[in-house]
Amino acid sequence: MSVICVLYSSNTTYDSLRGILAMAAAELDRLGHEVKMLDLLAPDFSARLNALLPRRAETMALGFSGIGLDIHTKDGRLFWDVAQIPVFTWFCDHPCYFARRHGLESRYTAHGYVFPDHAAFNRDHLGANGAVFATHMGIPNPGFFGDLPPEKRNGRLVFAKSGWNPLALERGWRKTMPPKLFALLFDAIAEARGKTCGAFPKIIVDVAEQHLVYLKPGGDLFNVILTRLDNYTRGMRTREVGAVLADYPVDFVGGGWSDLDVSGRPARVLGAMTFDAMREGLGSYLAAVSLNPNIDLSVHDRVFFALGAGTVPVFDANRFSAAEMPHLARFSFGQDTTSIASAVEAVLADPSAAQAAAATTLRELYPRFSMQRSVQDIHEITMSIAGAAGASLLPAEPVPAGVWTPKQAA
Repeated sequence: MSVICVLYSSNTTYDSLRGILAMAAAELDRLGHEVKMLDLLAPDFSARLNALLPRRAETMALGFSGIGLDIHTKDGRLFWDVAQIPVFTWFCDHPCYFARRHGLESRYTAHGYVFPDHAAFNRDHLGANGAVFATHMGIPNPGFFGDLPPEKRNGRLVFAKSGWNPLALERGWRKTMPPKLFALLFDAIAEARGKTCGAFPKIIVDVAEQHLVYLKPGGDLFNVILTRLDNYTRGMRTREVGAVLADYPVDFVGGGWSDLDVSGRPARVLGAMTFDAMREGLGSYLAAVSLNPNIDLSVHDRVFFALGAGTVPVFDANRFSAAEMPHLARFSFGQDTTSIASAVEAVLADPSAAQAAAATTLRELYPRFSMQRSVQDIHEITMSIAGAAGASLLPAEPVPAGVWTPKQAA
């Protein structure tokens, strides 16, 4: 077993990253590891981190979204290199955001992604360390959720999502971006409609060329376009889904919905809520609506969380869900607003059938796609491929030394 240092920050939005890492830490604890939660903002952080150095051979670190990855010593060296402790960073955001973190080169860092789509972008366009890893978020232990029996649930749906305002984004970019890049961006946004992030690099490169701008995916200027395209398309999709949901018994949780008029309608705007409060209340709902972040090869963490809570996940279908979650197809939607309404109405019209489909999906996916399986993979990757253990794998020799060495003449 290992000592696993879980790195988090106590000032993230809704305390969500700490909440997710706390569940991962509990899963690691159940596997028999010695887990230490370290808040980077705590005054004793450095002392607690340095206290692990005498046990470096059995120690690894785990962070989320780059938290704690680029800690440096006073002389500018990467702490993990100096300490000789391997660290696995579990990224949930696309590598175009804070790309330098995703491209950090070190034998002691392992770049991991909850979405294989994002891992593929790093491999193709950033190439950090020559290898990146994908580990689905997975379904947490159902014991993390206070799920109620079907007959005691509130019969409502929850949509836990901040409501971005695409018009405000557009106004801000029009003021701050050079006109040529602004025009390029919105031409690319038009081409990206309904597509997932795997298609975005070629779309941006092709559209840029039409503007006589020649971009390399992963470069700074390319990422200027991609981050904004990703933000805008997700914001538009969130608003489209929210406009449909407002006509149904749906609770909106998160900021940015103050301008959504639900007066006289069955929807409610509850505002922001901490991650733990949302987790504890998830099992009281009939269903949870989620949006995948432009990905095709996994599903958003809230889909996995809903399954763990015994709550019906209602989300935009993709290649992963078609292959792994066929029983939920009736309660999933596509890119059109009509299919969103159809999915919600299917759940409300026959709650028992929807709950049965979710229960069957949980049985088929768990533990194969469990959070415990994911953190087990993370531990294996980090302790056997990164750091000193990884160095012992090199150089890779397919045959015994000397086999291909010609005999020297006497």
